[in-house]
Amino acid sequence: MAKVTSINEIPIKDAKKSVVLHITKNDVNKGRSKKPGECAAALACKRDFGATEARVHMSRVYLRFNGHWERYKTSGALRSEIVAFDRGGRFEPGEYILLKMEPSRKGDKSRGQRNGRGRKPRGPIHILTNVRPASASLSH
Repeated sequence: MAKVTSINEIPIKDAKKSVVLHITKNDVNKGRSKKPGECAAALACKRDFGATEARVHMSRVYLRFNGHWERYKTSGALRSEIVAFDRGGRFEPGEYILLKMEPSRKGDKSRGQRNGRGRKPRGPIHILTNVRPASASLSH
């Protein structure tokens, strides 16, 4: 999958540091499931960080500030809440971490065992259903 470099022709910059997001009961009550820009986490991002727009996806979070987007990795705990919320459950208020983007490790030979073809063996793939669209759909 190619890395998304802009959203609606607005450039994306990778976040340099992780931040803590505070999701309140009010965010949960106003949030809409399966809507990356209107869910509880997106509402909290706009409030906590002063972003003009926020899009919270399964693997990435995009926050819009003055002419650019900042890209964060979605933490495992936040991802679990997104899945529950999108499937009709409650989003649990609390503190969640938006993780900084790590530099690419392309070419790093020390990343574990490889099979005979030079590729790391993969386990079975599980595709989540009945949740918001993946962030790859942003590359319009």
